[in-house]
Amino acid sequence: MIPFGFTRLVHSDWSVSPRKRWTAAAFRSSTDWVIDSLAPTPPFDQFLEDLFKHQMRTLAGFDFPIGLPRGYMEKTGLDFLDLLSSPCSAEAQRFFTPAETLFDISPTQPFYRTHPRSGRHRDLYERVGCASFEDLLRECDKATENRLRAESVFWTVGAKQVGKAALCGWQEILIPARRRGARLWPFVGLLASLDCGALTIAEAYPAEAYRHVGIRGPVTKRSQQGRMAGGQILLEWASRHRVRFDADIEQRVRDGLGLGGDGEDAFDALAGLCGMIEVVDGRRAEIADGRMVSGQREGWILGQTDSPL
Repeated sequence: MIPFGFTRLVHSDWSVSPRKRWTAAAFRSSTDWVIDSLAPTPPFDQFLEDLFKHQMRTLAGFDFPIGLPRGYMEKTGLDFLDLLSSPCSAEAQRFFTPAETLFDISPTQPFYRTHPRSGRHRDLYERVGCASFEDLLRECDKATENRLRAESVFWTVGAKQVGKAALCGWQEILIPARRRGARLWPFVGLLASLDCGALTIAEAYPAEAYRHVGIRGPVTKRSQQGRMAGGQILLEWASRHRVRFDADIEQRVRDGLGLGGDGEDAFDALAGLCGMIEVVDGRRAEIADGRMVSGQREGWILGQTDSPL
């Protein structure tokens, strides 16, 4: 594999709460990658302007699902790209508007605001007309031999919930960015065919990227000590692969990104960025062998090459 032509990389650790969003960025110099920014993500409209204003070939990764499960789309007849392209249609408006509770959802309105204590996975998949919870997982969400499964995009409770963040990301980032010409990987092609325009957007998952940059085993990212240990691995990875940290960012990494609770979000923003560099520099395939058809229908996690179990 050869490096792709992107000259700027951005990774955002996303959240439904704007105060928990952190973004890391790097640019390609004549000799190496320079990680020059690690900061709270600005308001989404300003962030979009930042993504487009640099006259650089930019790949932006976001830590929220980009796509819908094939089983769900086949059951409902909905298509992810169609929903993004026509967000004002009655069909899309219903889809993007959460029902009040899990017990109020339907096949065409699968998201919900509040989760009753008695709510279970079964309540979700039965109410959207599917036979099992597996039907609500994309292929790239399923467990592999190296990580546990991700949560369904429609699930909105617990530590792994992603539904509310996905809705925010689709409406605040994907829809307006695509109106301005951004391309969505891998729906419209492999990276080699997308690295000549202004902005390409991809899904990036920090928990997947950990292993790609040499972090083995669990990461205790909620503690400063745990982030110091993980950060040292990132710095060692960088020294092997012509990646340079801004001096201030390097010192913050060595210090475990501070005592504050937002250190874990900053750590994931940085780890996800390093995982993107692995792919763009050609050391890691962008998608698992033989999974492009599935990826173009459901979406895929950048750099995930393990097949689901």
